Amino acid sequence: MQLAAEIPETEDGFLRASAFFAEHHIAEAMPEAHWHDHVELNLLLSGGMTYLFNGRRVPLEGNQVYCFWAAIPHQVIAVERPEAGSTVDLVCVYVPFADFLALAMPDGFKSAVMGGRILTTPKLDAIDPLLFRRWATEWQSVDDQHEPILRDEVRLRVKRLALQAVAAPTVEPEAQDSETEPQHLTADRRMIDRVQKMTTFINGAFGNPIQVEDVAKVGGLHPTNATVVFKKVLGMSIAQYLRRQRLSHAMMMLVDTDKAIIEIAFACGYGSLSRFYDAFQRHMGKTPRDYRMQFRK
Repeated sequence: MQLAAEIPETEDGFLRASAFFAEHHIAEAMPEAHWHDHVELNLLLSGGMTYLFNGRRVPLEGNQVYCFWAAIPHQVIAVERPEAGSTVDLVCVYVPFADFLALAMPDGFKSAVMGGRILTTPKLDAIDPLLFRRWATEWQSVDDQHEPILRDEVRLRVKRLALQAVAAPTVEPEAQDSETEPQHLTADRRMIDRVQKMTTFINGAFGNPIQVEDVAKVGGLHPTNATVVFKKVLGMSIAQYLRRQRLSHAMMMLVDTDKAIIEIAFACGYGSLSRFYDAFQRHMGKTPRDYRMQFRK
């Protein structure tokens, strides 16, 4: 009887695209944004935390289910401990993108997830903390007979979420600081505000030629300072973030539209079809055509 191994990663440290599992860990501010081709479910068992996701600050509350497409660069920028010396416990469930698309759900829900929204429910469900804890525990030593049951339970929870999902509230860049500051931040709020403005600009203009100077102007900074601040908050350069946004949008269009691949390439800001193929294959390990076909079998 085969048992599940530790977190399934590729040789270069990325989560395997086919990995379907849950894990329980301590939430901490992340030194840089990351991404992987899954739809992710999060539930905080204690405390709170804030994502910088798709150009928006999104605070997550305890015992609430949140759903988002993790191919969009995301980063935990703050955690709020329930009390001094305590931890913020988080359960993450990773659903392969192909499994998510195969579910019978309202198109509006799928479009919202793929369009870069973090979705949640309008009210708490008392069963969720127990359910997520069980998934995280059982997936550590699951066998071939029980793993399909866990997968089915997760799929059903996603389908239930799809029927009542609402967008998680965001924090705008100019919002006033709350009286109670989070106990751990990757950068100060002024830096985060500026980066949020810059990422919002990139998200809306990635299909056009963009220079660092254009992004810096939106953040009210000199290009050199903008580069430093961006790297400090997100752990990646402006150019790296732009490439990831173009690539994640191309992934969405390949799956969700019938547009020709050359149209997608130009719509996502690639100057030529060959550049698009090179960039896509380098990051995804397959061609755009092969990526599209795996969802149309």
